[in-house]
Amino acid sequence: MKWHRWVEGLGGGLVLVLATACGGDDSATSTDVTTTATTSTTATTTATTTATTEATTGTTGGGTDSDSAGTSTTDATTDTTTAGSATETGETTGAEPFCGDGAVDDGEECDDGNDDDTDACTNACTAAACGDGIVGPGEACDDGNDVNDDACTNACALASCGDGELQDGEECDDGNDDETDTCLNSCIAASCGDGIVQFGVEECDDANDDETDACTSQCKAPTCEDGAQNGDETDVDCGGACPACGDGLACGDSGDCESLYCADQLCGAPPSCKALLAANPDVVSGVYTLDPDGDGGADPFDAYCSFSMETDGGAAGRSLKANGGNLTFMYASNLWTNSTRSSPATKADLDRSEAKACRRGTRSPSTRILVGMESPILGSRPLDLKYVQIPRPPTRSSRLTAEPVRATNLGRAAWKGLITNASAPAGACGGFNNTPRTRLRIFANQRNDCNSPDSYIGIGNGVLETRVGNIASCTPDNGDKTLPAFGVVLVR
Repeated sequence: MKWHRWVEGLGGGLVLVLATACGGDDSATSTDVTTTATTSTTATTTATTTATTEATTGTTGGGTDSDSAGTSTTDATTDTTTAGSATETGETTGAEPFCGDGAVDDGEECDDGNDDDTDACTNACTAAACGDGIVGPGEACDDGNDVNDDACTNACALASCGDGELQDGEECDDGNDDETDTCLNSCIAASCGDGIVQFGVEECDDANDDETDACTSQCKAPTCEDGAQNGDETDVDCGGACPACGDGLACGDSGDCESLYCADQLCGAPPSCKALLAANPDVVSGVYTLDPDGDGGADPFDAYCSFSMETDGGAAGRSLKANGGNLTFMYASNLWTNSTRSSPATKADLDRSEAKACRRGTRSPSTRILVGMESPILGSRPLDLKYVQIPRPPTRSSRLTAEPVRATNLGRAAWKGLITNASAPAGACGGFNNTPRTRLRIFANQRNDCNSPDSYIGIGNGVLETRVGNIASCTPDNGDKTLPAFGVVLVR
């Protein structure tokens, strides 16, 4: 029999075929054997197989000439070169796997088989991620770095005000929409003048530098103690809704001034009670400083302006205030005849502090005397004076009580009207400097004798019981009285 071994290079396989010989040998066994070998080559494989089989079988019919029987000679030579490794598996494998073949192979995170680098799987077969330098799904940018303050944040979002990251051009970025904290929604640091009230820091913020409105340039509400002219103030911390301004300070109207008089937008003493009344129609009677010559050489002086009792707004210089319960202004006191000022009066309304304040800066004659009395003396309550006006011949007020007796034409009823329940005899004498009993009063006795009086109503009485007020005895018309009073003498 003859063996034939065939080597096929197709598909990288080696096929060995065994064929049996034919003859008249019935005992011979015919066997077909097929062997398949598969060699897998990784690089380049060249397989060359040469098989030569010679089988010579001599058979002599009739069995007379035979060299041999059942003898087979086989020569086989096989050359195989393999760059890789050979495994007998019984099957054939194609080309090597690669990124982009659509199959997730070892070492690949994904493989979508396309060349779109911006989808969920990159062309490097890795899952898209922020920071890979490729703008993938859901990313606005991807600069592939870890710098958080450039145009693309580490969250792959475009830098913007409000993202909580401080980028170039931003003063701050707190990532919230609270406009009253230290960082505005425009990423600018909060400051006075930005028009937004910073909570806990600013009282107001009107975004202007107008100091005359309701918010100052320091973002605070104006007050009368902040040391600056603001709000409706006419000068620093005065005028408008603040306390009145002193002389020489700015004013808008007379109500801005302590003096209640504003001229040429400056506070100052009014020249007269009439001018004061013209500037303040509702002004009340009281003590005011007058300055008739303005910037002239004469000093301003205190005067009592009687608006409630006189229609012409006349001024009465305050000569004195005397308490009938004290000895200060009894008849014999030198205060009646000298020029000494005792406890000069303040510019406040009349009070119960005793004082002698001669009218200053003028030698003009006094034409009227205003006498007021309060009885009983009320203590801490405001003075409640009843007045009587005494016309008299012109003379300077400084000589009022130092000159000889000057009679007045006031009757007994007028004097009694100064004190509630006053009492006096029917006959009465009155006037100034009535030696030796009283400086200003009426006096009388039951015999109508002015030289030996028993009753007085006046100021500067010579009796100890009452230096100011009413004392009456010896059958006066309203019974015996001892009624001390607080008295005021005002001179125009």
